[in-house]
Amino acid sequence: MKKIWIMNHYAIPPRIGGITRHFDFAEELAKRGYDVTIFASSFDHKTREETLEKGLKYKEEKISNVKFVWIKTTPYKKNDLKRVLNIISFSKNLYFVAKKFENPDTIIASSFHPLTCIVGYLLAKKKNARYIAEIRDIWPQSAIDMGAISENGIIAKTLRLIEDFIYKRAKKIIVLFPKAVDYIISRGYPKDKAIYIPNGTSIERFDQIIKNGKSPDVESILKEHVGYFKALYLGALGRANAMETIVEAAKYVQDIVGEKIHFLIVGDGPEKEKLEKMANELNLKNIYFYQPIKKYDVPLLLNGVDVALISMHNLAVYKYGISLNKLFDYLCSQKPIVFAADVINDIVKEANAGITTKPGDAKQFADAIIKIYNMSDEKRKELGQNGRDYIEKHHDIKVLADRLESIL
Repeated sequence: MKKIWIMNHYAIPPRIGGITRHFDFAEELAKRGYDVTIFASSFDHKTREETLEKGLKYKEEKISNVKFVWIKTTPYKKNDLKRVLNIISFSKNLYFVAKKFENPDTIIASSFHPLTCIVGYLLAKKKNARYIAEIRDIWPQSAIDMGAISENGIIAKTLRLIEDFIYKRAKKIIVLFPKAVDYIISRGYPKDKAIYIPNGTSIERFDQIIKNGKSPDVESILKEHVGYFKALYLGALGRANAMETIVEAAKYVQDIVGEKIHFLIVGDGPEKEKLEKMANELNLKNIYFYQPIKKYDVPLLLNGVDVALISMHNLAVYKYGISLNKLFDYLCSQKPIVFAADVINDIVKEANAGITTKPGDAKQFADAIIKIYNMSDEKRKELGQNGRDYIEKHHDIKVLADRLESIL
């Protein structure tokens, strides 16, 4: 049995709300006979809570044939020095904890930050394992494109050295965006070194939850909006999510159709308080904010709404493409989507699964929601089915696991 280690600082199982990419892959690989272990921090980034009992440095837990190793890290509340210490402590503790375990055949080290990839390489060398790097963001190029750092500055130059250290030593480089392969080639590496494996969703689990699942949290949300057309945003509430467009669109919608359309904003993040204040100042009676829900509950909530919403900024970094987890859940749910974005891989347009609008144009976004509201049930179902057909072909976790297995 091949032993695979996946290292991701922020990996989580579906009992928690958030990105379950690595759990989904690990669960599918386990079904195929692999022994998969995920190494992750025990400090939950969203709730800012430590999940390990006092005195423990790490803890093993098995969830659906996937072994998690939860590693103790320095707690933090904000994106300040303590979060830097959290990153450093995870990387250091990851090395000393993981080296105690039986040698794997392959180590996949996933970058939110590059230190995980560096530790992954050091452990692969020590354990005589194949080393695969997963680059989930094109750093430092993304920061350069966004104007956060100077291309010729010391920070960018240092990150370039780290980037090349990782790329040179990896047997394969997994990227999540379609044009990221071209970026890897532009850095001087052969085309066959990079492999595109985007995000996706477990359609089998999604459908099983719809069939058998119940959720008091979801029922509590939906019962407040019985008889109304429900437009849902589900996910993080941060600067990157361009939520002002959705709130402003709710104002346009309210002015045109009154309270017939309800906006459900389910999630949390640093912009939430600001958005709630904005909604109050606009005197909105059609927008409702809710706490995040478990990943297991996502299918049930999507099943109970009428249209799903995504809004993005117009940023140069999207020239490499996007791979939004919420988008794949939306597509799986067979709901039409209103998508405010200008990206290289516009899946909503490609799949004919909804309406794409200009990023930042709240009126156009509102008009698209009203257009879907005025559609026949049959037309809305057609758009939803188009999205479902697309994800079954391109983004089911079984399809993506085939691609991952090809490099294991």
